Amino acid sequence: MKNVWHKHLIICLSLGLLSIPIYFLDRALLGPRGGNWITLDFRGLIFGAYIAVVAIHIILSSIGVLLLPNSGLLRIYFGAMVLSLILFVTGVAVYGKLRRQAISHDYRALMESSRPLND
Repeated sequence: MKNVWHKHLIICLSLGLLSIPIYFLDRALLGPRGGNWITLDFRGLIFGAYIAVVAIHIILSSIGVLLLPNSGLLRIYFGAMVLSLILFVTGVAVYGKLRRQAISHDYRALMESSRPLND
C-alpha cells in the first residue's frame, strides 16, 4: 500500500515539474505577434489548460489509488487520464454555453430597457 502511494506521489510531482517547461513553451509560442491592425496575445492558453487537466487528473487518480489500490497504478492512471479529459472538455463546453446565454440575456435586457427611448 505504501509503495503505491510513493509511486503516485512521484508521478504527481513529475506532472507538476513538467508544468515549468510547458509554461515557458506557452510564453514563447503564444506571445503577441506584431501586426498592422490587431495583435493577438494567447499567452496562458496551453499552460492554463494543462494545469486544469493535471489538477483534475491528480484528484481522480488519488481517489482511484485510495479506492482501488490493488487494481494497478497504470490502469488507474489511464482511466483517470481519459476521465479528466472528458470532464475538462465537458466543462469548457458547458461554460461556453452558459456564457453565451448570459450575454444573450444581457443583450435582451438592454434592448428592453431602450425600448421606451425608441418609441
